[in-house]
Amino acid sequence: MTHRDPKIEKIETLLDRFGNIAVESFHYIALFIIGCMVIWSAGHTVFEILTVKQFATIDDILLLFIYLELGAMVGIYFKTNHMPVRFLIYIAITALTRLL
Repeated sequence: MTHRDPKIEKIETLLDRFGNIAVESFHYIALFIIGCMVIWSAGHTVFEILTVKQFATIDDILLLFIYLELGAMVGIYFKTNHMPVRFLIYIAITALTRLL
């Protein structure tokens, strides 16, 4: 049985912690950016409906529902660290309905 150097084990433990922190940080930053983009896109759609079109079509309303579900999915992930699959299903159904 080989004996490992305690200094190497300590360095490996520190690198593991750093790697976990780096991955979690990237994860939250990317999720925050996605949430901001959803808000931006929804705001742009509402602004376009109010100024350019002056009325909302079914396509616009369904697009707003997609933004709502994306925003809810990001919010729930921030709170629970779990991606609810049912929200992906809701988005897919709404997208298919919008396509038809």
